[in-house]
Amino acid sequence: MTAGLATERHGGVLHLVLDAPRRRNALTRDMLRGLADALADIPDDVTGLVLRGAGTTFSAGADFAELTGTRADLAYDDDVTRVRAAILQCPRVVVAAVEGPCLGAAADLALACDLRVIAEDGYVQVPAIRLGLLYSPDALDRHARTYPIDAVRRLFLLGERFGGPAAVAAGLASAVVPGGATAGHATELLARIAATELAAVAATKGFLDAVVSDDIDAAHWQQRRIELLDSPARHRAIQAAHDRHVGREPTTTR
Repeated sequence: MTAGLATERHGGVLHLVLDAPRRRNALTRDMLRGLADALADIPDDVTGLVLRGAGTTFSAGADFAELTGTRADLAYDDDVTRVRAAILQCPRVVVAAVEGPCLGAAADLALACDLRVIAEDGYVQVPAIRLGLLYSPDALDRHARTYPIDAVRRLFLLGERFGGPAAVAAGLASAVVPGGATAGHATELLARIAATELAAVAATKGFLDAVVSDDIDAAHWQQRRIELLDSPARHRAIQAAHDRHVGREPTTTR
C-alpha cells in the first residue's frame, strides 16, 4: 500500500484512509496516485467506498513540501484531477466522511464524492485566492455545475469556511453528525446497498454524471435501461417483491 494511504474493510464497504496524521493527512503526489489506483481497481465484492482521514482531520489539502509556487505545480494539479475523475467514474457510491479540517485539494476531492457526511465541528474550505491562485478550471467547472452557485462563489471567491451545519445548509454536504461519528454513519448508509443492486447503482451514477457534464447520449441510456429491465437481478427482485405482497389481505379503515 502507498505510504500515507491505508484501507479498511467493514463488511462490503471499503474505507480509503488518508493516513499521515503527523502532517494532518496532507496529500502528497504518491498518496494521490495511490488513491487513483485504488479507485480504479475496486474488488468485485465491495458495495461502497468511504474516503476519510486518519484521526480527527480529513486532510489539510496539498502537501506544501511538494509545491514550488510556479507553473511546475500543474503536475500536482494533474494528480488531483486524476483522483477526482476516478471518484466520478467509480461504479460504486463514494462517501466522504469529513472530520475536522477539509482544505483545498482535499475539499475538491470530497466535493467530487457522491455524498459527504460532515462532523458538527468539521469544516470545508478552499483558500486558493489567499495563495494568489485561480483554482483548477476543471474543478471549478465541475463544482459550479454540481452545487448551488452562491455556495461555490463563497467557497472559491471568498475562501469561506463552511462548518458542518453551514455546509449542509449551503448544499455542500449531505448530513451532519457528532464528531467522531462520520465514518460509522457513512458505512451505515453504504451498507444498505446490496450486491444485486450494483449494476443499477453504476448506471444511475453514470447517468447523473452525464447530466452534470451536459453530455447525455439519450439512446445509450435508454438502451442501458432496457438491459437492466431484462436483467436476471431485476427479475429476481420483482419476483421477491411479488412474493412478499401477493396474498396479503387489503387493509380497511373504519
